[in-house]
Amino acid sequence: MWTQMRFGVDQGIFGLVEKTPRPGQKQPLIVTLAGLGQAMSEKNYLFSNMRKRLAYEGRWVVQFDYRGYGDSYGELGQATLSTMLEDAQVVLKTVTASEQPSKLYLVGNALGAVIAKQLAVVWEEEHGIPSIPILISPPLKKLPPSSAVFPAEVLARLAQDGYVDSQLLVPGHDYYTLSDFCPNQYEYFTALGAHMLYLHGQCIGSGMIADLDRLDPPALFGQGNDICPLICGEHDDETARLARQMGRFRLYQLSGVTYYHQHPAAMDQLIGIVQSIVREDVTLC
Repeated sequence: MWTQMRFGVDQGIFGLVEKTPRPGQKQPLIVTLAGLGQAMSEKNYLFSNMRKRLAYEGRWVVQFDYRGYGDSYGELGQATLSTMLEDAQVVLKTVTASEQPSKLYLVGNALGAVIAKQLAVVWEEEHGIPSIPILISPPLKKLPPSSAVFPAEVLARLAQDGYVDSQLLVPGHDYYTLSDFCPNQYEYFTALGAHMLYLHGQCIGSGMIADLDRLDPPALFGQGNDICPLICGEHDDETARLARQMGRFRLYQLSGVTYYHQHPAAMDQLIGIVQSIVREDVTLC
């Protein structure tokens, strides 16, 4: 049973909630947290498929667009890590206002994995509900400074105007072979979950770049003593290596790919892993 919902004082955050009523029985809640520039309306988007499959099992699932993403109010150039976390908290507070979940699963992709970890720490401290981040290809090392990735003149314009078209930060038009993209710029945004085909045509704000310059993934993901699930591609050697080195994760690897979007079978496999984690309903974190 799905419901379209709007969240926030101005009703500016758009989302979908799927839930099978179970009177008198607490249920786990699964919230999906997108990466940079990802919207619910993207064709064949991971989280839309995941929501439908989890709902088919009778799970309580929430999918939404941060402000500046997809159908929600605002522009991507206004979004920062702080606003993304605030939006996720607003959604979660609204959804759980009348019924508390037995457990919270926060499924975050790339930059969304950062939000998942931050939100899990805050929510468990404030509400005492087990909050488990399920991390998909998270950025486990500090990103290179923006000054080392983007031209000085583009960063100067970003500082002056407050935002720039993403095409200036990562120029290119060959979305299939990437022949005209700068690898460093492309990899910077790919690590955050962005797909150039969808990111281009949108703006990136100075606040987002400043937040990313300050982001310290080893400190963030190293918090606490709990073990949480981390999903990455079999050929994503760096993420797997860092995950093993940090020793804070239960590692799941997708066969034959680096990123889940490289083959439909990898997406199916990823969704199956999330389903199995929730189905087992064991405390991993």
